[in-house]
Amino acid sequence: MKICRLMLFFLPLMLALTSASAQSPALTGYNSENKSYQYAVFGRYPYTQEGETAPVLWRVLGPGVADQTDIINERNSRDFREEKYANADTLEGENSDLVCMITEYIIDVAMYHPIKDELYGTALDYANTQIRETLNREILPVLFTAQEQAVLADMPDRGLLSAPSRKGELFNNAYGFISEDFGVHPARAATGTPYAFAQGLRRINGYSWYWTTDWRRYGYRWIVGDNGHISVSGCDRVGGVRPLCYVHADQLEIAGGTGTLEDPFVLQVK
Repeated sequence: MKICRLMLFFLPLMLALTSASAQSPALTGYNSENKSYQYAVFGRYPYTQEGETAPVLWRVLGPGVADQTDIINERNSRDFREEKYANADTLEGENSDLVCMITEYIIDVAMYHPIKDELYGTALDYANTQIRETLNREILPVLFTAQEQAVLADMPDRGLLSAPSRKGELFNNAYGFISEDFGVHPARAATGTPYAFAQGLRRINGYSWYWTTDWRRYGYRWIVGDNGHISVSGCDRVGGVRPLCYVHADQLEIAGGTGTLEDPFVLQVK
């Protein structure tokens, strides 16, 4: 009889916990049905014009795996018009929980590389560029603590933090982007933080351009223009930095928020 009473006592509690777990929010990313994104805050970075830090707002793009073939270098650039779609990497094994996120705002500025690569007499791959070093040696340790960095996936030839890839992410329909270069595309357009503008980020009609990882031709790289189109810039210019990363979602917990732009999830390491 006592056992039955205990079961009757604990059963509602167990059902409540199971129901709460089943209904707990998750990082799912872009919703193609209502064309909406999830948003989350994670890490901190200078935000104000004076450089005071604030939580960083991320747009959750969705599940995915970064691949070495995402980046366009000189070797695979000739067929760029035929390679308009993101690769078909599968989520399996230890990567089954990976979720891709990009900062909602351009958070800083950087030069892609100080010397145009035609002066080297050979093409410069993204893995050897100054912007990759800037993102992983300078921006990363400010943006994330060591504990937070531990939940990031290392992207082949890109590091833990990267500029977005034109083919790998910015053409990915599952992330809410079109697989085209030209024309207005608001989903790719971005503006900067007060700190980024204080560092020299240029503003055009309220928006700014930012770097991608990708090679266009000697001395020039693909960028995202102010209205979201894919354009080109000389690599020795200073442009916007809009970081992207892949996180192990099962190593994070949602400590608050509803996932909207106005009330983003608050992510913290478990």
